[in-house]
Amino acid sequence: MLSKALPGQNAPEILYSEDWQVLGPFRCGTRESVWGADPLEIQGGFSTLPFNTSAAFDSALAPNGTAKWGLLTANTSGSSSERAKTKLVVTFPDIDWDHLASVYGWPGLQYQAWARGHLRLNSGSNQNIAIFTDGLLEISINGQRYFGGDLYSYHKIPLILSLPPGDNVIELRLVRDVRALGGIGEPMIEVAMEAQIRHDFLTVDEQSLIIPEMTDGTLASSWASADQLQITMGKPLYLSSYQTRPLIFQIRAGTIPTNEVSVEICFNVRKGGAQRITYLHPANIVSYAILRPPPEHLCHGHESLPVILGLHGAGLEADSMQVRQMLDDAYGVCAWMLFPSGVTSWSGDDWHEWGSSDIKAAIDAVPQWIRNLHWEGPNLSHANWVVTGHSNGGQGAWHLATHYPDNVIALAPVSGYSSIENYVPYTMWQESEPLLFSVLQRSRSSYRHELLLSNIAGIPVLQQHGAIDDNVPVYHSRLMHQLLGQEHWPSEYEELAGKNHWYEGVMTTPALLRFYDEHTHAESNPMIPSSFKVTIPSSGYISSKGGITVDQLRSPDVNGHIEVTRDTDKGVWYLETRNIHRFHISGNVDRIELPTSLVLDGANHDLEVNAGRYKNASFFRDARGKWKLSQDQTWKSLAQRYGRQRGAMDAILYSEGPFTIGSCSPGIGHIALQVSRNLLQYFGADSFLRNPCNGNVSRAIPKDRKWLDGNVLTLALGNDLPHAELKGFPITVGEGKLVLSKRALVNLGPEQHDVFGGDQNCVDFRYEFEAGMGALFLRPLENERLELVVWGADITGLEQAARLVPSLTGVGQPDFIILSDTCRWKGHAGVYAAGHFDKFWQVSSGSFISADPQPH
Repeated sequence: MLSKALPGQNAPEILYSEDWQVLGPFRCGTRESVWGADPLEIQGGFSTLPFNTSAAFDSALAPNGTAKWGLLTANTSGSSSERAKTKLVVTFPDIDWDHLASVYGWPGLQYQAWARGHLRLNSGSNQNIAIFTDGLLEISINGQRYFGGDLYSYHKIPLILSLPPGDNVIELRLVRDVRALGGIGEPMIEVAMEAQIRHDFLTVDEQSLIIPEMTDGTLASSWASADQLQITMGKPLYLSSYQTRPLIFQIRAGTIPTNEVSVEICFNVRKGGAQRITYLHPANIVSYAILRPPPEHLCHGHESLPVILGLHGAGLEADSMQVRQMLDDAYGVCAWMLFPSGVTSWSGDDWHEWGSSDIKAAIDAVPQWIRNLHWEGPNLSHANWVVTGHSNGGQGAWHLATHYPDNVIALAPVSGYSSIENYVPYTMWQESEPLLFSVLQRSRSSYRHELLLSNIAGIPVLQQHGAIDDNVPVYHSRLMHQLLGQEHWPSEYEELAGKNHWYEGVMTTPALLRFYDEHTHAESNPMIPSSFKVTIPSSGYISSKGGITVDQLRSPDVNGHIEVTRDTDKGVWYLETRNIHRFHISGNVDRIELPTSLVLDGANHDLEVNAGRYKNASFFRDARGKWKLSQDQTWKSLAQRYGRQRGAMDAILYSEGPFTIGSCSPGIGHIALQVSRNLLQYFGADSFLRNPCNGNVSRAIPKDRKWLDGNVLTLALGNDLPHAELKGFPITVGEGKLVLSKRALVNLGPEQHDVFGGDQNCVDFRYEFEAGMGALFLRPLENERLELVVWGADITGLEQAARLVPSLTGVGQPDFIILSDTCRWKGHAGVYAAGHFDKFWQVSSGSFISADPQPH
C-alpha cells in the first residue's frame, strides 16, 4: 500500500510505501556484516526472492531453524509534496532473545534481516533524489546495492541518485548492532529514510556549518567548513557528479573577501568561558574542539599548565551542553580544558587513528588561540595531558594512555569499556579456520587495551564506574583494575553504588575533582619508574614510552616487548627485547633522565647514547642478530615500513591531506563515489576523485595541488591495476591471475637481511581470475604515505572488496585480503588469503594463505 493524499490535496511528487515485506532474522556477529556474511546470497540474494509466506529459510536464530516472510507497516508521517519520510521498527517476538542473551550475552541480541518496499515518483521524467538512510549500513535500489549507508544516523551525507518515475524497489539490509543500538530492552531495529527531490545544480548544507566562536569580539580561529552537495553533471571545483565534499574556507575580519560568504555567528563567549575553536585536521578538513582556558585570577604565577582532555561518548557532539558543561565544577583547577570533537559525534573511529590525530591537532591549535586573543595568562604545557573521558571516551582515554604514554601524566577513564572485542564479543561470527580468525584478531590488536597496560606504568590512574551501569557493564573497569594490579601499577578505583551509566556530575565527583587538582600541578608530574615495560601491538602504532620509540618489529605476527631496568646512578639502561628490530631514543621527555648508554639483551658491551650526536640515530639488529647504532637516515625508504604506515589496514586513516581515489577501469565510478561518501560519512574525510587512474601515484597530483597529497585509494578491475611503486612488492595482478609471492629478502642492503625467521624460499601462490573474486591490500608510497588497492576480477568482486575500505571500527581488516565469491555469504570465512606485511613489505609467516605454493 502507498501513502495516499488527503481529500482535496494533490498527490505528492514522491512517497514511500507503507507496506514492507520482511524476511529474517539470521545471525550476524559484531561488525561482521561489513565482510558480507549474508546467508541469502547463497540463494542468489534477497533481490531474487519473491514474497512467499510459505517459503522457509535456514536460520540458527528462528524457531525450528527456519525464518519466514512477514509484513510490516511503516510510519510515513512527516512527508510532504517533495519530501518523503518513512520509519520502520522491526522486531521478531517469536525469538527467545532472553535465552540467547543468557547464554551468549549481547552478541546473542545481534541479527540481520531484509525488508522490501517502494519509493514512488509521480513525475513524468527522471528526478535527482537525495536519500538519507538513518540506521542502515546497506541498501539496494532497483537492484543496485549501495554499501555504507548511515549506521549512526548522522543524517548528513545522503545518497544522491537519478531515479525514474514510477515505483522504485527499495530493499534494506537490516543489522542489529549493539554498539550502535544498545543492548537493553527488546532487540528491535529502527531505521528511518527520507527522500528529497533536488532541483538545484549545487546544494550547500547550511546545517553542517562549522565556524569558530567569538571571544570579546575577536575570532579565535579562522577556519570554517560546510558540506557541499553536487547533484548534476559537471566538474566545478574538482567536485565530481553526485559527490559530496566539505567546503573549506577562512573567515578574515577587516578585509574585503574575494568570494562572498555569508556567516551568522549566533553567540559570543566571554573570555574564560568554554568556546568553540576550529582548526585543520591533518587530513586537511576543518574540525573543532571546545576550549576553556585556565582561570587567570586563580592560576597567576604559573608559566605553563597541562591540558585536561575530556573525551565525549558515542553519539555526542563536543558542542552539546552535556559535553561543554561536564567539567564545569572542575573549573578552578589550574589547567587548560579541551573537549575534542574527534570530527564526528562517534569520534570517527572510537578515538583511535583518526580520533587521536584530531586530538593532537586540537592541542596544536591552542597556541594560535593564545596569539589571536593576546592571552596573558599561563601558557599551555603542550606535551602534558590529563586524560579523562566517559563511555566511549573512557575507552578513548585507555587508548591514549596505552599509545601515547609519555604525554599522559594522569588518566581518569569513567564508565569506559576496555576494548572493542570485550564490549560486544565476536562469538556469533561465521566459523572459519583458527589461523584465519587469528589474523583478524591481530588486525585489531592495537585496540586490545587489556594487552597493552604495561605502557601505563608511571601514570596515576583513577577509574570510576557506576555499579549498576546497564550500558557499559562495570566488569570492564573491574577487569582493568585487576590487570593493572598484575602489572604492579595498581589504579585507584571508585565504584559508585546505585549509579548508572550517566548522571549530572558524574565527571566531577569528589574523587575526580581531587584527582584533577592533584595532577595538574607541575611538581606532581609523575616520574617514569626505574623499571618499566613497553608493549607494541603486532598491528599498530605506539608513540614513545620512557623516551623509547619502537620503529619496526621483527615480525608483525606477535607483539613486541622491551623490558627496561634503569641504573640512575650510572646512567645505564638495561634493555631486554622480544620481537624488536629497530628503535630510537627521543630527547623530548621531561619526566625522565635519558640514558648515557644502553646494554641490549645482555650484551657484554654497551652502546653509548649522546643526546646531541645521536639525536637522529636508531638502534637496529644486523644480519647476525647483533645490535648496532646507526646515524644513517636513508633506511627510511620506500622498501621499509615505518611511521604512519604502521598498523593494519586502518593505517590508511593516518593521511596527511585529503584522500585521492583513482578509478583505473571504466564503469566503476559509482564504486569510487560510494567509497568517497563512506569516508565523509564516518570520518568527515575529504576525497578527490581522479579518473582516469594515473599509474605513478606519487606524481599523480600536480604541483599546484600538493594539498591533495594525502593517502591514495586505487580502484581497478582485472588486468587494469598499475604496478606498485615498490619494485618486488609481493602482490601482482595481470595476465588473468593474482600472484601472492613470498620472496627471499635479497638486494635490500646489509641492514635489511632478516635471519630470524620467514620463509626464505622464493615461492608464489597463484589465484586465477574468477567471478566474484576481489582483493584489498596496502602498498607503500614515499614519505610514509600509503596506497590502498581495491581490486576485483569483475564488478561483483570490486563491490565486495569496496565494502572493506575502513568505515566502522572493529571490523579487523589486515594488510591484505583476497576474497572469493563465497564471502558474500560466508563473510571472512570465504577469503582465499589474508595477512600482514612485515617491515620490508613482505608477506609475514603467520599469514593465512589457502593456495599451494609454486616455485617462482
